[in-house]
Amino acid sequence: MNEFIKWSELETNKATGKEKIKCPRCSDSRTDKRDKSLLVNHNEGYGKCFYCEALTFKQSEYTKNERKYTEVSQEWQNYTNLSDRLVKWSSEVRKIRQETLMHFGVTEEIKYQPAKQKDINNIVFNYFEGEKLVNKKYRSPSKDFTQTTGGKPILYNINAVIGEDEVYIVEGEFDVFAMYERGIKNVVSLPNGANDNDDYWINSKEYLKNVKKFIIGTDNDEKGIITREKIAQRLGRYRCEFITWKGKDANDDLISGDLQYSVDGSKPFPVGGTFNSEDLEDEVKAFYRKGLPSTIFPKHECFGDFKKIHSLMRGQVETVTGIPSHGKSNFSEWLVLNLINDWDLKASFFSPEHSPIALHETTFIEKAVGKPFWGNENRITENDIERYTQWAKEKIYFTSSEGKFPTWDWLIEKFKEQMYTYGIDIFIIDAFNKLAFNKGESGKEAIDKVLTKLTLFAQMNNVIIILVAHPTKMRKTDKGTYETPTLYDVSGSADFRNQTHGGLVVHRYFEENFTMITSLKVKFKFQGEIGGQVPYSYDVPSGRYYLAGTIPPVFDMTKADEPNVLEELVFDSTISAISANIDFENGDNEVPY
Repeated sequence: MNEFIKWSELETNKATGKEKIKCPRCSDSRTDKRDKSLLVNHNEGYGKCFYCEALTFKQSEYTKNERKYTEVSQEWQNYTNLSDRLVKWSSEVRKIRQETLMHFGVTEEIKYQPAKQKDINNIVFNYFEGEKLVNKKYRSPSKDFTQTTGGKPILYNINAVIGEDEVYIVEGEFDVFAMYERGIKNVVSLPNGANDNDDYWINSKEYLKNVKKFIIGTDNDEKGIITREKIAQRLGRYRCEFITWKGKDANDDLISGDLQYSVDGSKPFPVGGTFNSEDLEDEVKAFYRKGLPSTIFPKHECFGDFKKIHSLMRGQVETVTGIPSHGKSNFSEWLVLNLINDWDLKASFFSPEHSPIALHETTFIEKAVGKPFWGNENRITENDIERYTQWAKEKIYFTSSEGKFPTWDWLIEKFKEQMYTYGIDIFIIDAFNKLAFNKGESGKEAIDKVLTKLTLFAQMNNVIIILVAHPTKMRKTDKGTYETPTLYDVSGSADFRNQTHGGLVVHRYFEENFTMITSLKVKFKFQGEIGGQVPYSYDVPSGRYYLAGTIPPVFDMTKADEPNVLEELVFDSTISAISANIDFENGDNEVPY
C-alpha cells in the first residue's frame, strides 16, 4: 500500500507548474539525502515520490466528483489476517506471494453472494482512490462476484499510475498482482472483467489524462480481444500497444514463466505511419486466410440490397447529401441507429439544426421502438421510453454547443473528449455548414482544410465520420423536378468528392412516393457499387425507411433477441424503372479458493 503525505507537509517553492522536492517520508532514511525524488504537479493537484512511492493530493481539487456514491466503511484494516488456505492457494496455484496480497490490501470477509444466495467467505479486492476506500469487490471460492452497492466504479490500483507516462491495463486483479510480481507496478485492471463501460473511465479520467502510452493486456480470448479493441478506440489507438499473452492472461504467463516475454513483445495498433514488411505480416496473412476486410452495413432485411451498393469502414469519412426536405438527415439517423444496433457501436450526433435536443430524441425513440411518439393510435408508452433509455444510454450521445457559436476546432476537441469518456465509434455532423471556420479563413480553402482534419482524425482514431451536407441550388429538369445532386454539387468545394471516402445521395420522388438512395462513391470496390441504387418507402409514424414494395418493419431495437421479419408485397415495377439522372465516375479502387 502507498503511504500518503499531507499537502501541508510539502516544502514547495512554487504554486503552479511542476517541481521536484525532497520527500518528507523517505529522504531522512536515504543515503543521498539531497535527492529530490518527490515530483509535485501543482496544476493537477498531486505529488508522487518515485523512490518510496508515497503520494500526496490537494484533495479539494484532485478527487472531487460531481456524482455521489455510497460511502464505503474504512474498516478494511480489520480484515487483514489472511487465512492459511488463501495464502497457500495464492502462492501455489497463482504464484502470487503473501507479501503481494498484503501490499495491495487484499482482505477476506463473510459476505452475501447473490449467485449462492447465502453468506460465504470471499477474497476482497479493495479499491482505493488516494487514501480513501471507494469500492469493494468480493470473489467467492467458485468465482462468483459482487461489489459494494452504489460503490464508486474506478480502475483497480489507480494510485499506482499517478504521474506515470506509461500505463498497463489488464483484465483482472490477479493480473495486476502477476505484473507486480515481475516488478511492473504501473498497472490497472478493469473492475468488471471484459466489460467496457463509461462510468469507471469517467471516474479515472483525471488520473489518466496525461498518460503518453497505454499497453493493453486484456485476456487472450474472444471477449478479451473485443474489449481490447474498445479500450484502444476509447484511449486513441495512436498511443496504445497490445500484449498477446501465451496463455489466457498475465497470471497464466506468470505461472508458465512467459510473462516478461509476452510483455516485451507488445505491438502497436495499426494507425498509420511507417511500416516494414515484418510489421504488416500478421495483417497480410489475415487477408490471405480470411479474405477482404469486413465492412459495416445495416443487417435488417428492410434495407434490401443496400450492403451490395454501399458499406462503411472504420477510418473513413462519409458524405450524405440531398436536396432540402428530401430526407437526408432522417435516412442518416435511421442508417446509424441500425449500425449501432447491429454492430454494438456507439454514436455521437452533432445536429444544431435539430433543437431542442430532447425534442430531437423523440424521433430516435420512434425509429428504435417502431411506434409514433405523438398521437393517440398505437402511441409509444412510458414503459417504451424507459426501455429505450436503458438501451440507448451507452449507445447514443448528443453534442451541444451550449449556447456558443461552434467552430470546427471546438468540435474536433469535443470529439477527442468523447472518444475517451464514451468510446464513440461514429460521429455524425448535421449539417456541415453549421460550424464556423477559424478567424480569417473562408471559402474553398477553409473547407478543404476542415475535410483534411476530419480525414486525419478518422484515420488516426479508427472512427467513422458522417457529414450531412447541403448541395448548391439544383437545376430543374424539363418535367419540373430537380436533378439529383452529386458530391461535386455539395456547396462550397469539389473536395467533398475528392477527399471523403464514401458518399450517398438521398433523393425523393414525390409523385411516385418513394426515396432513392444512390451510392455516389466508395473507396474500395468491395465496399459497394458506384451508381448502385435501392428504392425505399418511408413510414411516417415510425420515421423508418424500408424497401419499396414491402410493408414497414415492426421490430423493436430495444428488445433483445426480437425476430426481425420482413413481409414482401408485389414489387412496384414503376419504381425500378426510375433511375436518378446522375453522371457517375469510377471509384478510387481504391478456483479452489
